Amino acid sequence: METSSDGFSHVGSHLIRFEPPDIVFCRPIGRISAADVRGVLDFNATIAKQIGRGTFYLGDSSQITGYSIASSLQLFQSSPMEYLRGTAIFGANFHQRTQNSAVLRAIRLLGQPMSRLPIETFPDEASARAWIDELRRKG
Repeated sequence: METSSDGFSHVGSHLIRFEPPDIVFCRPIGRISAADVRGVLDFNATIAKQIGRGTFYLGDSSQITGYSIASSLQLFQSSPMEYLRGTAIFGANFHQRTQNSAVLRAIRLLGQPMSRLPIETFPDEASARAWIDELRRKG
């Protein structure tokens, strides 16, 4: 995985980087595949192992053009609670927020382990980061 001067690496066409002390910031660009989801989850797991605690995923959805059905299924099959402490998404349009809500509802209704993970959407990056700060303070 190559890292640019701004600290971003690539998972597929998507930009991702670690921001100390515990944030994984991702800027997906274009369509998201199951392999992309797996790559982002793996990146989070690797960082969590390196820092010795879970990470907070901060996602900028403003440049996403679509999701494959398999990407949602990948989330159903994952168990990121071992290395994620919370997920904050910002910049999503109405369609993305609707799809995210439907997937999260399904995860919760089916009792998937991921349903215990704090996940919220926000209108902007500052609000998302403030929520992460609050989660961090709560421990």
